[in-house]
Amino acid sequence: MSALGRFESFMENLVEGSVTRLFRSPVQPSEIAKRLERAMESQQMVSVRRVIVPNLYRAYLNPQDYATFQPIRGEMEREMATYLSDLAQERGFSMLEHPVVELMSDDDVPRRSIQVVAETSSAPAQADSSERTQVIQPMQAQQPRARLVLAGGGGKQSIPLESTMLTIGRGLNNDIILEDTRVSRHHAQLRYRSRRFWVADIGSTNGTFVNGEAVEERALNDGDVISLGGLELTFRES
Repeated sequence: MSALGRFESFMENLVEGSVTRLFRSPVQPSEIAKRLERAMESQQMVSVRRVIVPNLYRAYLNPQDYATFQPIRGEMEREMATYLSDLAQERGFSMLEHPVVELMSDDDVPRRSIQVVAETSSAPAQADSSERTQVIQPMQAQQPRARLVLAGGGGKQSIPLESTMLTIGRGLNNDIILEDTRVSRHHAQLRYRSRRFWVADIGSTNGTFVNGEAVEERALNDGDVISLGGLELTFRES
């Protein structure tokens, strides 16, 4: 079972009254978990020997949304920290310390919204001195030049990939917007980790395919053809 699957299973096993209340909330625990994941992915730092991600996370909610989770806040914070630890292990990331997650109330956050702040703590005192003195650079500085090529309409459109995480879909809040009815509102994500781009389906209706094979997640190679419900894009890396 994946890290997200284990987290969702935990939430399902909460006290029945709490679960009923949560299902009425406009903000779901899985949404918070996915925002934490996005913060982790977008703030990778690379050193000579490892990829480091934040270990301190604060999720800010509107006071009305926060009140829904307050009775089980402690359990949720601990389980979300475990989720991030498992996720980092699955993806080959390192954390300088065990992750800490805090749910916070903020009047400036609109209802049904989540704002996440992620930080990396300083290295523990007992850490190896050579590791502490390594130069660490933002992941994007190490990221190769890559793009998606969309053919159609008598020409080709080149879409540069300039972030470590990009969401693709028809919805206007995606990083890459594709106005095609075969594409779901939130269809797939492109993620950069372990020095490679990966494509992951995020619950689309018509599926995500790489070179004709249905995938949940797949590492990409130069020239791979990604199909989003039938709309084809070619991955190019230089």
